[in-house]
Amino acid sequence: MTTQSTIVRVMAITMALSTPLVAQTGAETAYDRVAKAWSGTRTLEANFEQKITNPVIGRTAMSKGVFHQQRPGKVSITFTQPAGDRIVGDGKTLWVYLPSSAPGQVLKLPGDADGAIVADLLGQLLDTPKRAFVISGGEAVIIDGRATRRVQLLPRDPDAVPFQKATLWLDDKEPRPVRVQVIDDQGVDRTITLTTWRPDATLPKDAFAFKVPKGAKVSTKLPGA
Repeated sequence: MTTQSTIVRVMAITMALSTPLVAQTGAETAYDRVAKAWSGTRTLEANFEQKITNPVIGRTAMSKGVFHQQRPGKVSITFTQPAGDRIVGDGKTLWVYLPSSAPGQVLKLPGDADGAIVADLLGQLLDTPKRAFVISGGEAVIIDGRATRRVQLLPRDPDAVPFQKATLWLDDKEPRPVRVQVIDDQGVDRTITLTTWRPDATLPKDAFAFKVPKGAKVSTKLPGA
């Protein structure tokens, strides 16, 4: 083998080995930047658009609304579409009121129920130590004119979180997620686009207060449980 061909071969091997390392480093860098900013955020107000696709029943549902969070432990999702739906975690109890699909019914669940984890997706994905996930990706993606990095998270312990994988599209300029996608064990795809992002916002005093609507029946068990 000639000296020139040996050099070419060594360069090719080096590039093959270094390419995934660059991508991994880019994904981790983007994730660390956003997670660090999130760790210093105490309140959040964000508008969102949500798309849930259920392949089991062949149905896709669209919704949108306003998300409030006060860390630690308090979340509020007020839907504007469908109007009237609301999910509130006040730190002790998770209230679920969805008259669009379950009229006259209110779920009252423990604050650490699986539903609370789903409601606090940002906390689940950004509060959890990085070692809990295998991080990959880092590809550049444009979303609604924003430059983002696509970062995939695979749980190291599948039983620790209520999803099998998650994808974050992280803003290149602001330390924030632009879009979040989680796919559960049944293949249900929940994709949330955060159209606005106001960290450390002054929240309404009643943001995490929930009053059972008159005539509504309160249940402490999930349907089918």
